[in-house]
Parts: sequence; C-alpha cells; structure tokens
Amino acid sequence: MTIEFFTPQGEVPEHMILFIKERLMGFYHRDNEIYGAEVVLRSHQVNPGNDHICEITLSIYGEVLMVHRTADNYLQAAKEVLEELSLKVDEFLLRQKELPDQILSTVRV
Repeated sequence: MTIEFFTPQGEVPEHMILFIKERLMGFYHRDNEIYGAEVVLRSHQVNPGNDHICEITLSIYGEVLMVHRTADNYLQAAKEVLEELSLKVDEFLLRQKELPDQILSTVRV
C-alpha cells in the first residue's frame, strides 16, 4: 500500500503522521484491495478557529473514498476524517459481500 502525505513544513508533528499511517494500515489489513492513500493536511486562514484541514483519499480497486474535515487542530481533524473513513470502508466491504443484482426477463416465442 502506498501512502502519500502532503503537509505544511514543520507544522505537523511526526507522531501524528505515524498515528494516521497506523490507522490507514489498519484499513489495508481489513481489505487488501486498498492500494493507496493520499493524506493532505493544510491550514486555511479564511475562517478563524476551524482553520486546519485534513483530507484523506483511499484508492480501492474500482472505487475511491474521500473524506474532508476542518477543525481547530490537525489531530482533531484527522480523527474525524479517520472515523468517517472507517464507516465508509465498512459500508464498502458490506457492498462487496452482497450478491450481484439479477435481472430476469422472459421472452415469448
């Protein structure tokens, strides 16, 4: 699994990157078809308070899951994104286990 991080230089502590990486690897262990993740941590100075943004995009064969959150700090934003992404991965795995739709048709001869 390939994980790419895009962060402001010097603003994000190493322990937070390791925390996000461990959670993303947990998704990979739940489904080996997850082949990549892109993590973007940035700040947006327009709105005072909620100015830290976390975006995570998970690439799964046949689908892309993306979650975006803003918060007071990067850790809070990352936790919210990872929680939502966990729900989306669970939903994806349930859809994978479902039987395909069957369409029955009759033809008169």
